[in-house]
Amino acid sequence: MRFQEDHHYIEKTLQGNINAYGQLIQKHEKYAYTLAMRILKNREDAEEAAQDAFIKAYHSLKTFEGKSKFTTWLYKIVYNEAVGRLRKTKTYTIQLEEVEDIPVNSNDYLDGLSSMQLEERKKIIQRGLDLMKPAESAALTLFYLDEQSIKEIEVIMGLTSSHVKILLHRGRKSLLDSLQKITKSELIHLL
Repeated sequence: MRFQEDHHYIEKTLQGNINAYGQLIQKHEKYAYTLAMRILKNREDAEEAAQDAFIKAYHSLKTFEGKSKFTTWLYKIVYNEAVGRLRKTKTYTIQLEEVEDIPVNSNDYLDGLSSMQLEERKKIIQRGLDLMKPAESAALTLFYLDEQSIKEIEVIMGLTSSHVKILLHRGRKSLLDSLQKITKSELIHLL
């Protein structure tokens, strides 16, 4: 489905069209869920956090001024909701859950072997992200998967630019360490 610009749906929603907000949810639900999943590391908690964030965003939509992108504003709500849940539960258990796949362009052609290799890489990267600290995992997700700028991540996470850069640097290093541990473990099991 091809979506229109966010401001179109926001205007319609503010005029009372609830279906327009449904379209806005559909447009951003996978990324909102993925961000919540990076922090909470539990499918059910991430789904609830994303849903609650969309409800909060709906009730606060009239306060959205448009000074930043809608996604920046929305992801800040998702981030705060997920971090709030993490603080409440104080559980840091790691579950290797599958995250929704980012849709692949239908024009791209991958043969069967390449497709399997891509799927395996995704699973290994997911496992690596699950082993990381939630803040580092969230920062990497926002920067690389959601393609948010450092400035936008500052707003979403409520951090300074230098702190975001530190999180990204540490996150890349942590991800590399995690991936090395995972692959080493996989190799040991093969022997």
